[in-house]
Amino acid sequence: MDPHHVRYFLAVVDHGSINAAASSVGVAQPTISQALRSLERELKTPLFHRIGRGMVPTSAGHALVGPARKILRDLGTAAGAVPDADGLLRGHLDIRVHPAMGISVVSELVTAFHKRQPRVSVEIDALYDETRVTPLLRNAACEIVVTHLPYPQAPELDGEADFDTVQLGVQEYWMAFPPDAEIPENDPITWDQIDFPMVTVPQGARHAEEIFQSLTPAQQARRPAVVLQNREARLAFVIAGVGPSWVERSQVEVARSRGAQVRAIAPPLTTPYGLVFDPEQLSPAATEFVELARAQLSAEAISSTNA
Repeated sequence: MDPHHVRYFLAVVDHGSINAAASSVGVAQPTISQALRSLERELKTPLFHRIGRGMVPTSAGHALVGPARKILRDLGTAAGAVPDADGLLRGHLDIRVHPAMGISVVSELVTAFHKRQPRVSVEIDALYDETRVTPLLRNAACEIVVTHLPYPQAPELDGEADFDTVQLGVQEYWMAFPPDAEIPENDPITWDQIDFPMVTVPQGARHAEEIFQSLTPAQQARRPAVVLQNREARLAFVIAGVGPSWVERSQVEVARSRGAQVRAIAPPLTTPYGLVFDPEQLSPAATEFVELARAQLSAEAISSTNA
């Protein structure tokens, strides 16, 4: 199976059309079309349904996605397994990060990793649906996921995952209010004092569900001020005066500097978070990233004990 054909096949899967796939990999559309025809002849089955200008994988196409990603991952691992003349690793590291986790610890880890292995390119993509952790790792779409722990099992793969985790820390959620909102003076506030139409995100993420369940029945029944698909936009809507929303503890000072009124919540809502990965499928670069995370956590623990 030609690796270029596999790459073009996955580009069509990821982008939904030959035109978009060709743009993403930098080749002409006929090159993509010819590669797909070659794969279908080789496998003796159609891989896509052609719907208008779009491409939707057939059942055979869906079945090929996981093995195809592993083929490219294995090729990349093989290419990066041997250090260069300077003893540095090469290759590519894909990480999916829940938006709430992308600041602070994760950015510090990536910075430290880049200083140690500057020739490994790191790509970080967002993880919005935490139920996709298992399929993403199983299909080799990425090597490491950073998310809330324990991570939810995908219903269709329940009981099949055998992943390792490294807890990086504990996320605490506070409430940010618009600059001119009339809010209680006490800090922290209690959950029954949250009595406003909220700036929310679609339910489904674990922390969003926990926040919803912590609210009073009256607040749960209240219609949100706005529901945002783009979770990172919450603070902008709070500052604009649309309504309050929760913020991660690491973002409290940022929210205050932009004019938001921020309060801790009692009792506090905390959620562990960390790395999730398949230890049997890690590339050398990913292995070093995980080891670096463990080393930094050990150093912090020793420093805390000595203090």
